[in-house]
Amino acid sequence: MSEVNGQTNETELFFRQWLRSPKSMGAVIPSSRALARAVSREIAWRPGQVIVELGAGTGAISQGLMESGLPPEALMMIELDRPLFEYLRERFPKVRVINGDATRLVDILRQQGVEEVGTVISGIPMVTMPLDFQRAIIEQSFAALGPGGCLLQYSYSPVVPIPAKKLGVEARLVKFVVRNLPPATVWRFRPRAARGAGHARANGRG
Repeated sequence: MSEVNGQTNETELFFRQWLRSPKSMGAVIPSSRALARAVSREIAWRPGQVIVELGAGTGAISQGLMESGLPPEALMMIELDRPLFEYLRERFPKVRVINGDATRLVDILRQQGVEEVGTVISGIPMVTMPLDFQRAIIEQSFAALGPGGCLLQYSYSPVVPIPAKKLGVEARLVKFVVRNLPPATVWRFRPRAARGAGHARANGRG
């Protein structure tokens, strides 16, 4: 299959799935290489860790991660949509691709024998999801991360795509990507430090 035909098939599949379930797709075409590079530059990873991608779509971000030097065996994709899962499994035979529910991430990692996660990347359109779903994704992602890890969320919203304060999240915009349709933002999420923790350290009690 040529590169042109592969890109055409990828775009057609993505668009078909968007027509079937626009709320779960977020965009009508796959992410651009510019967005994939932007996400790749923000990951925290060292040998022995795994990078987990939630809602991998047709693998545009995954491809960018591997082009940036991430070994395929260090990547795990979790995709709930069955046709997209099958496409990913065929496109990336060296990558662990799981047909599963991202709100059960901790269970999936345990079943797969994954011990340490450097970064969780989410392509799930969080801005359109109910609060309980957002909370589940955040809590499961934070529970999975190793020390110094983070959750990266790419979004097409110009503002933070979750109610960060309500969910106990420290949210930082790390990149605005114009060369994407639509333009995208990349957010870094970490657990918000407890108010008393910083005060205790400042007074020599922690």
